Amino acid sequence: MTPEELKEKAEKNWDLDKLLSALNQAKMAVLMAEYVITCYRTLTREEVKYLYGILDRKSSAEIAQIYDKNPNNVRNQLTRLYRYIKKLLNYSEGEDIRSINIPDELAKKNFRINPFEQPRETDRVWWRIVIELENPDNLQLQTIVNRLGSVLEKTLIVQNIKEGSTLLVFESNRSEYDFIERLYRSGSLVKLLELNVSDLAQVTQDSDLIYLRQTFRGSIFGEGYQPVGLVLTRSQRNRSRGSNQEKLESVERAKQIHLGANQSVNLTVELTPKDEEIDTKIWIDPSGDAVYLPVGLQITVLDEFGNPIPQLHKQTGSTDNAVLLTFSVEPGERFSVKLLLGDASITETF
Repeated sequence: MTPEELKEKAEKNWDLDKLLSALNQAKMAVLMAEYVITCYRTLTREEVKYLYGILDRKSSAEIAQIYDKNPNNVRNQLTRLYRYIKKLLNYSEGEDIRSINIPDELAKKNFRINPFEQPRETDRVWWRIVIELENPDNLQLQTIVNRLGSVLEKTLIVQNIKEGSTLLVFESNRSEYDFIERLYRSGSLVKLLELNVSDLAQVTQDSDLIYLRQTFRGSIFGEGYQPVGLVLTRSQRNRSRGSNQEKLESVERAKQIHLGANQSVNLTVELTPKDEEIDTKIWIDPSGDAVYLPVGLQITVLDEFGNPIPQLHKQTGSTDNAVLLTFSVEPGERFSVKLLLGDASITETF
């Protein structure tokens, strides 16, 4: 994308007169609060250009590339611009800018010409990256994900992890994928990850995950669920949990569940489409360095009405290092998993 194209896109989608006027006032308020005397009481030409990039959800690295500027200088100027935007949106100065969806928040303030316009489906892509790293532990995988996210200045969510070569699948904006692809072709991605990258390519969305999303009529997994490679230990991941064919057809996610008093466990849900039903496995594993599950932990599966299913209830003893509950549900049928340990009670609904 050229600077002219970026400006044209901003002019087409945003009420720039209104937005720039509001940001000029916010800048003035910030400068006055700090008793700063400057001749630049409105946004500078550079700040306006970089604003176009922010409105198009570009990272600082992408903005620097578009304008052929030093990335460090762009990052410094963006730091000031972010302060004015935070002031306009009434966020505190200490708020992490990565937690703020700036274009969406500005749209809510009616700065967008068409505030209800959503990104086109063609602007979203699934892509995979193959790392030559055999059987990595979850800390190594999380480090890879964090480094990829750092260059895009956003948190990347892993959609899938496949065995063999370490293959990670992500969903992101097309421009973000294009930027990662440029890093890959230039050799910079290898330096960033400090690992050999053997392949990078777009992929079709996981068909099993699409099917499960449709049958569950919404999101299957709530906040915090990740591919098992980012949560479970290597030994937990390598433990046999079915045939290779079952693994290929299954969708599996895990989450660390905190139960108070420094007690936590890993909850894994594995869903496998089978004819007119979905085979379901619920695994409870120790988290962190723990070898055994907490004594007296009660695990119960609840039906879609919140009633406990007696045959799907277990309580841990002193030597339990894993608990498995298996059952089947019909497409669209909801269920919950309740964990009870002392006064701590957690219910996860799917």
